[in-house]
Amino acid sequence: MVAAVNTVAVLQLRDAASGLRRSYLFEDLTAEDLEPLAQVATSRQLVRGESLLRVGEPAHEIYVVVSGELKDGIVGLHGEEVVHFLHGPGMTIGEPGFFAVDRRRLLEVVAVAPSVVIRLGRRELEPFMARHPSIKDRVIEKLASNTRWQTTMISALLSRTLTDRLVLRLLELVDSSQDRSAGLAVTPKISQSTLAAMVGVSRENVNRALSALAAKGLIRQEQGRYVLLDEVRLRRELATDWPLAARRDQRLVGAPVDGVSSRHSADVSPRHSPPRVPPPRFP
Repeated sequence: MVAAVNTVAVLQLRDAASGLRRSYLFEDLTAEDLEPLAQVATSRQLVRGESLLRVGEPAHEIYVVVSGELKDGIVGLHGEEVVHFLHGPGMTIGEPGFFAVDRRRLLEVVAVAPSVVIRLGRRELEPFMARHPSIKDRVIEKLASNTRWQTTMISALLSRTLTDRLVLRLLELVDSSQDRSAGLAVTPKISQSTLAAMVGVSRENVNRALSALAAKGLIRQEQGRYVLLDEVRLRRELATDWPLAARRDQRLVGAPVDGVSSRHSADVSPRHSPPRVPPPRFP
């Protein structure tokens, strides 16, 4: 019996360490470095529609997504939803509140698919960060990138067409998708309602914009995902006079190569697969 219990503990520790290594937070650390944190980390399973974080709650944890998909956003007085980001495997949740002075949550985070996350509490994480200061360097990079991204999106509401805003969101999803390993510009599975909440319009308007892009041969929908058929053109047209944020919190399945996952290709047809073109980088 003791041997069986010990085996289970080892498997759980291995799974926790593997999950942590997928996060950008720990990309400078070895498996040996991460073992003490993996030993004290806990996990949580969520069903579709279940909340992980709520607005106003104390922010004493950071989460690493192991599997599934979660969205963060806010709901207005009349029920309208604004979605900021989608978080898939390898991505992290909760840094803004964790490092804020008031340590409160500003957004609600909800699972849009059955999900598993690793919880890292303040009591465990703060002494670990003191021993590994590179973690805070990664946090600063992500928070700066998110600030740049939100500034870009806010200005886009006044200065850019719906199509431009929609394409930028699709490119963001492509850049953070684990499906890059197949050489495809493919988003994770996402509903039109969620896309609408990410660009601030109705689902009907998003449907029309997507249909127009498909009619031009720029995208197609496949198995709930969007395949960008002419990624090079889309990036070139957006980057002409509109700088994009460069450093993103990414979905990492295996060791990243040029910021892109190198394993686990998607179940998506390889038709019309343009070569990977990295997004423009700006200081």
